[in-house]
Amino acid sequence: MDERLLRFFVAVYETKNVSRAAEKCHVSQPNISNGIKQLEELIGKTLFLRHKRGVELNEEAHYLYPIAKRILGELNSIPSLFKEEILKQKVTVGIADSLPQSFKSQFFAAVSKEIKNLEWDVRPMNRDCEINILVREWKYEEHLFLPLFKEEYVLCVPINHPLAKKDSIDNADLIDVAFIHCPPCEAHQQCLSILNSSGSKWNTIANCSTKNEVLTLLIAGLGISFLPKDFASGWDGFVIKEFNGPHYYREVGFSYAKESLRNPAVKQLIDLYS
Repeated sequence: MDERLLRFFVAVYETKNVSRAAEKCHVSQPNISNGIKQLEELIGKTLFLRHKRGVELNEEAHYLYPIAKRILGELNSIPSLFKEEILKQKVTVGIADSLPQSFKSQFFAAVSKEIKNLEWDVRPMNRDCEINILVREWKYEEHLFLPLFKEEYVLCVPINHPLAKKDSIDNADLIDVAFIHCPPCEAHQQCLSILNSSGSKWNTIANCSTKNEVLTLLIAGLGISFLPKDFASGWDGFVIKEFNGPHYYREVGFSYAKESLRNPAVKQLIDLYS
């Protein structure tokens, strides 16, 4: 379809007069009339009823008008899309669950400051994302990993728990204490080794599939658990206690497939943090 037909239609619709529409489009009146006739033949509908004072709008014209305006608006915007100063660089980024909000916000702020005109397509962690922000243990086998910071695991104790009154907690204090586990967690085996070092069997009160579930049961007072420090900070219902035992960390960064380097913005991102 010739875009001029839509322009002629919009002009007639808005002026309700063929003569004024011709002036608005800088063409002759017959050009407008012939254009409207061609458009009506293309869609198989009569758009206007013509009379001496101008035109009357049919229901079909009301239906077509917003569509024509949108199409013409998109056509008009095409030249500006390709001006160098407003070109957007799109990066598809996956974000793993339970990462510290402070880290995520600082990451996006820092990258957007250094790499201009970025457009983020933010999704849950996925193999198909160009980069994934995650913990090292969660990366896909074929992906590369760039570490950004380490986060310590801390012992979290409900506020009404007897251990909450102690200034510091030893391995021996964990014997027979109700413990909330998170088997999918990257530090699960580390937590088990801490508990095993006490020399006694631990008292499992719950097994959770995510750290958010651990957090819920922790606040509910069901038991104690180890959680990443930043993830556990700022919540009510439990306290972080000093632990006189092995200390463990998780390494947070982003992973990417080699194919992602085809995107110049991803390459800039990797160069920035390398």
